[in-house]
Amino acid sequence: MKYAPMPALLALGIAVLASGCAVLPERGGEPQQWRLVAPESSRPSTTAGSVIVRLVETRAASAIDRRDMAYSRDRQSLAYYRDNRWASPPAVMLNEIIDESLSGQPWVKTVVRGGARVPADLSLYCEIQRLEHRLEPNAGINPSGEVQMKVACSWYRAAERQLVEAMIFNETVELERNNAEAYARGAQSLVDGLIGRLAAQGATLAASVVATR
Repeated sequence: MKYAPMPALLALGIAVLASGCAVLPERGGEPQQWRLVAPESSRPSTTAGSVIVRLVETRAASAIDRRDMAYSRDRQSLAYYRDNRWASPPAVMLNEIIDESLSGQPWVKTVVRGGARVPADLSLYCEIQRLEHRLEPNAGINPSGEVQMKVACSWYRAAERQLVEAMIFNETVELERNNAEAYARGAQSLVDGLIGRLAAQGATLAASVVATR
């Protein structure tokens, strides 16, 4: 997780985070922006992989297909931070993260996007179904909270367009504070977990592809 600072308000932003900003902080200034990034372990491999992966554009449920950071006080409602935004919609960020992370895997020769006219061995499609900061209602001045991320991913044998593996990543992490910084850090830890699962799953499927050539 990285913070994309607004230069004119950098010092003020740091002061607000240090004091623990609320879900609805005081008005004033421009929105703070938060960005999810690829895990640090996702570095280009020195080994030439053998599998070409086609990454179909990652999608998101309509309620979170926006830059607004979502939160809920109960399971029936969804609201958005007023003074905090994602740097890009979650699906856009996750698409870039998956691309970068898979490109660094030793079993991947290259990652191609969407409709690129390049033959591929495997195709991967993911959809973010939920990403929100859940607050415990009626829990006092400093209520506990958690971040939930639910992502559905499907792997296909590209040539046959045959579904070969599916995964539902539905995890939550607890937060020490209910503010945007903690929310973004929690979401980043969930993204790291998702990428780890996808990399392990892909490696197994890649071995199967190579074995049947």
